[in-house]
Amino acid sequence: MSIRTVIGALIAMAVLLGVCGEGRIAFADESGEARRGILIVAFGSSVPEGEAAILAVESAVKKAWPDIEVRVAYTSRIIMRKIAREQGRTIDEPAIALAKMAYEGFTHVAVLSTHIIPGAEYQDLEAVVDGFRSMRERGTKAGFEYIGLSMPLLANANDFARLAQTLTESYASEGRDGAVVFVGHGTHHFSDAAYSALQIALWRRSPNFFVGTIEGLPSYGDVLAQLKKTKNKRVTLVPAMLVAGDHAQNDIGGDDDDSWKKLLSGEGFSVTPKFQGLGQVEAVQRLLIDKLREVWSDSSP
Repeated sequence: MSIRTVIGALIAMAVLLGVCGEGRIAFADESGEARRGILIVAFGSSVPEGEAAILAVESAVKKAWPDIEVRVAYTSRIIMRKIAREQGRTIDEPAIALAKMAYEGFTHVAVLSTHIIPGAEYQDLEAVVDGFRSMRERGTKAGFEYIGLSMPLLANANDFARLAQTLTESYASEGRDGAVVFVGHGTHHFSDAAYSALQIALWRRSPNFFVGTIEGLPSYGDVLAQLKKTKNKRVTLVPAMLVAGDHAQNDIGGDDDDSWKKLLSGEGFSVTPKFQGLGQVEAVQRLLIDKLREVWSDSSP
């Protein structure tokens, strides 16, 4: 099944559901006037500490574009189902969210990716956006007059230096008192190499900043080997993720025997976890806003 067929089916689904807001059917605006919107896409989180980062990014986007409607979509269906089951809230995935926006008459849409690296999840989001873009390019009335997708935080050579500067300045006090370890998720996708490139960018600024990943490279063992070469006995663990969700609370700073906190403590380090996602760091929010401006400036009707 082609992506165009899938997107067409999703739009049809949104039309059949016809529910936008509080049970009201929202018909497309046929006035011919431009209607602009922003869709923030995040992996998602079902815990308050994690959602706080997404809300912080949403607030920053609304402040930057106060006259434009901003919506949020999650990519994790597991999290969306959990929220629906436990909290009774419905959060759309990107394809459904965009289908609703198309049906409601949005003409110009910018999609803000909150991904750290251009991995498989970002590529899936690209495919969805390309599907909507192709519908208008093929001369149909579906889709949007314009749709743009921002790049992840670590997408090109300049990004590594910018994020390294942001992180070292944001955690400067922790870096003076000891080592700061940023822990990302990691992936088997080739874009996992971005974490190693970020490590080099960080070391160019300070020898006390490190990058590790839970499921990729650099690994915990790689980070431990580097830490042992330093004189640091204090370690601050920071999630290199948009949200400080389950991974931060369990794999990074949890009390289980295999958490990074426990493992490093067992090696003699004094460990302090920071349960704050990158989305809660104002300087990172500004980087995301800059990424969005790169695609949004072209969408002015």
